[in-house]
Amino acid sequence: MKLKRYQLDTLDSLDFYVAALAAARAQEAAQRAALAGIDPALAAPMLATLPDPALTAWFAVQSAGNAASPDPWRDLPDGHGRQVPHVCLELPTGSGKTLIAGHAVGRILSALDGVTTGLVLWVVPSDAIYQQTRAQLRDRGHPVRQALEVASGGRLKVLEKGSDFTRADVEEGLAVMLLMLQSARQKKDTSEQIALKVFRESGRYGSFFPESDDLTSAQELRARVPNLETHDLVSGAAGGVIQSLGNTLRIARPLVVLDEGHTAYSIDRRRLLGDFNPRFLLELTATPSREYSNILVKIGGQRLRDAEMIKLPIELVADANAPWKDTLKAALDQRAELEREALAHQATSGRFIRPIMLVRVELTGRDQREKGKVHTEDAFEALTNELGVPPEWIRRQTAVDKELDDQLMSDTSPVRIIITKDALREGWDCPFAYVLALLGNTKAKTSLTQMIGRVLRQPDAKRTGVDSLDSAWVFCRDVTIKDAVEGIRAGLEQEGMGDLKMQVHSNGAPPEARTIERRERWKGARILIPTVTHNEGGGARPLDFDRDILAEVDWLALNYDGGATLKLEDLGAIRAHRRVDYAAEGLEAEGTSPNVSLSNRIDRPDLARRLLGIVPNPWIAIGLVDQALTALRARNVDEGLIARGRLDLIADMRVELARKVDAAARAIFDRKLADGTIAFRLRGNKLDWEMPATLEVLFRSRADKWLTDDDGDKLGRTLFVDGIKQGELNTFEEPVALYLDGKDAVAWWWRLTARGAWGLQGWRRNRVYPDFLLRLAGDGERLLVLETKGKQLDNDDTQFKRELMEALQNAYQRPVAGEVELFDDSPESVRFMMLMQEENWKPVLAQKLQL
Repeated sequence: MKLKRYQLDTLDSLDFYVAALAAARAQEAAQRAALAGIDPALAAPMLATLPDPALTAWFAVQSAGNAASPDPWRDLPDGHGRQVPHVCLELPTGSGKTLIAGHAVGRILSALDGVTTGLVLWVVPSDAIYQQTRAQLRDRGHPVRQALEVASGGRLKVLEKGSDFTRADVEEGLAVMLLMLQSARQKKDTSEQIALKVFRESGRYGSFFPESDDLTSAQELRARVPNLETHDLVSGAAGGVIQSLGNTLRIARPLVVLDEGHTAYSIDRRRLLGDFNPRFLLELTATPSREYSNILVKIGGQRLRDAEMIKLPIELVADANAPWKDTLKAALDQRAELEREALAHQATSGRFIRPIMLVRVELTGRDQREKGKVHTEDAFEALTNELGVPPEWIRRQTAVDKELDDQLMSDTSPVRIIITKDALREGWDCPFAYVLALLGNTKAKTSLTQMIGRVLRQPDAKRTGVDSLDSAWVFCRDVTIKDAVEGIRAGLEQEGMGDLKMQVHSNGAPPEARTIERRERWKGARILIPTVTHNEGGGARPLDFDRDILAEVDWLALNYDGGATLKLEDLGAIRAHRRVDYAAEGLEAEGTSPNVSLSNRIDRPDLARRLLGIVPNPWIAIGLVDQALTALRARNVDEGLIARGRLDLIADMRVELARKVDAAARAIFDRKLADGTIAFRLRGNKLDWEMPATLEVLFRSRADKWLTDDDGDKLGRTLFVDGIKQGELNTFEEPVALYLDGKDAVAWWWRLTARGAWGLQGWRRNRVYPDFLLRLAGDGERLLVLETKGKQLDNDDTQFKRELMEALQNAYQRPVAGEVELFDDSPESVRFMMLMQEENWKPVLAQKLQL
């Protein structure tokens, strides 16, 4: 599953911190090694003043401008008194937090320890999220499971609290244990010990502990891990170590993934997490606390909207005086209209969507029906007896009735309505959920806050282009529009999408579909835009990356040259310092802790699998691995060092090979562009993209407003008369649009929808979808294609877009007379521009408009 841009950016930021942490640990280890040779009395005060690597790395990331939080480091000590490296990824609901975490595990372990073996403790706050995460980890076809399989080289073991596992499972593979934090609580308060299963004696983990009568080994183990619980001897002294899961975790020093981290901000829960002695703690939440979390990344709702992950806007229908059955019927009618839209869309696109309505009631118990409050059965009977809904369309999901199954997304499932109270508040993901009907006799703010995220996810993370199907619908009663809007906005804040709270549209009635037309001057004009095509056998078709570019890469000519110079010896030495346990009086040497032994095996197929994202043929991949191993052995690099540094080797190979594959693809693209096989030109046929004559938009006369200039006047140079609705452009696109509208050099302009019908295919898989299209005034017909980029986005992807646009601009040809019929708006030139959000962007754009 290909990650979205914001997900890759999140992982890149995490990589930056982990790399800084690894460097800080190596530096600290070198300083300790230097102090080991001097008088202990002199060394002790200097050792005490060495900065903690976790803090050093945090300061380095902040200094580089790569941390979302400006706050100083937030402490979280482990059972040794050392700081746990813990960072928070602030990610909205629906952003794919679990998928990001799955990809993060391998990156963290390989960068810190040089291997992707060990124990991962995946902590969740509730049974609903536990069940959902367990299903994802167990499903070998799920992207989260696949990410962990790739990281472990196929040596993954999924565990639960009662599962058996051994030291070999965490030394030779990757073990992921799912745990609810409540079940790991060691104390009810500061004095009363409770015998929860996590801390009970068990025979499941014997390989981590010395024999019960071997008190000498037990004492040595406690010296390395001082916070282990022990049996008390008759004398009162500590005896053998209790063989509990809690103690096993303390020994194994897991990487902790903390889902919904805001649920673990109590003093007891933070202490418990640190007491597990984690080597790293990755927190994920939509609502972190700056008091407890080191917020490394902050992703807002706008990034999700740009990635087409969520339905927006939110269309609100509220009536403070409506009977609940009227609200239910209005929601049901809207669901039916959405299904008609979905069927029409499927007929043209082949994409299946079955809109589902969530009905939130007040009471669910079998004997709890109460006059004046809406019960599950009240809603069920109204739907089936009065509104004609087939019973098989309905599922109850409550504490008593659990009728949902895992076939909800299947095109054979009949389910269209789900009745619930609180069972869907968290840990539930169904992109087909479109309509939320809140029937409770309440002020609705609490209900909206708890339920709003359930209807925001966009099916397949891709917009349909149908406004009603790209929106989320909320119907509520016994609440004013003002309170309902405030409730929804509070819900967005809680889901981590407060930056989208202006995307709530309400006027008490569904929006009307409006047709907007072009301005009079261009009503009858044919506006065709060229696309990138590939000529084959005398005919042209759209360029296909896999077929026309990737398939022609000479994979046999691909070589890895880094084996001749890669210094695994140095990397191995650094790893030796990184792989440590903390003893009572300092750092314990590598190999003394039960879980730090490194495998000396070189698994060629495993290494080859790690290259398949770049080299699609496994036989080519294994040949490249052999090439690298041969080069290292020719330099007499020790086999053990190769094994310990194998992930560093693969990381270096991936960087070099990705660069070479990209260069080869670019060369194929350039060659074909030069000889005319690939073309960017107008053809006057269906291969060109044609600007539609009209557009359909949803508009609420009371709530929606058209974008206006600084004087409050409607825009005058948009291609379509009514212009752009407020809130449709991001914080950089809007000032750019207003600037364009005020320039005489612009005849007309229009904002192209993200992932719209027109895009540019280049030598990389992903198409480029520009933001604005302009026709320039003056002599000749000139089109300007404008791509905008916000601050700090001048990266490799941006450079690729620049180079692609330059290549296409140079290749553009106006149709030749006699070859195709010329038309009024056939442009003499098509120019491209990448506009960065800098202080001087206006004069840069002004100059381009005059060219």
